[in-house]
Parts: sequence; C-alpha cells; structure tokens
Amino acid sequence: MEHHGDDIYCPANAALTLLGGRWTMHIVRSLLDGKKRFNEIANEHGINPGTCRDRLRELEEEGVVTRTVISAMPPHVEYMLTPKGKELNGIFEEVARWGRAWMKPPQNRETASHV
Repeated sequence: MEHHGDDIYCPANAALTLLGGRWTMHIVRSLLDGKKRFNEIANEHGINPGTCRDRLRELEEEGVVTRTVISAMPPHVEYMLTPKGKELNGIFEEVARWGRAWMKPPQNRETASHV
C-alpha cells in the first residue's frame, strides 16, 4: 500500500472497486473474444441497456475499453479492450482455475431427482 496524503492507496481495492460493478466482469470477459457492438454485449448477458452503457463508460474512462463510432446513421458503435483491458485475462484464468478446483458443476435436475 502507498500513502497519498492522509489516504492509504491500495491497488487491490482500486481494482476491485472498478471490476466489482454489476456486469463489469461479464462485459470485460465478453470483449476478450474481440471487438463487439453495444447490442451484442448487452444481449449476450441480458444486461439492461442503461447499466451496460454506464459500465462501458466507466471502463472507457479508466482506459480499459475503447469506443469507436463506425457510423452515425444508423448508430453503430464498437467496443474493444485496450492493452490494459486485455491484461485482465489473467484474472479470468485464475478465477477459472480456482473454479475448476473448488466449485461443483450444477446438478442435473434429472440426476438430482434420482438421488
């Protein structure tokens, strides 16, 4: 941790604050596959458009995502991860590794009813 004036800066807390917003990790993970349009991102996870717009704006302001206007009419905007955003892939790899080691897959309903 670093001291900035009277505040103590914790990089882990700063990252968790950014990534802890509802749907943020889903959006980043979606963009790890490559650039996507707004509707593709929102529809992939059933994200409310207002929430999706807010999260994408936060990620853009933080330099994790770039927004490119392809055409004004009809509106066509693409989002993609910056190098800073692509580095988040390591987090997903670690979460997946932990999940494989510790999380059980959901029970199949038919299998669960026969137990």
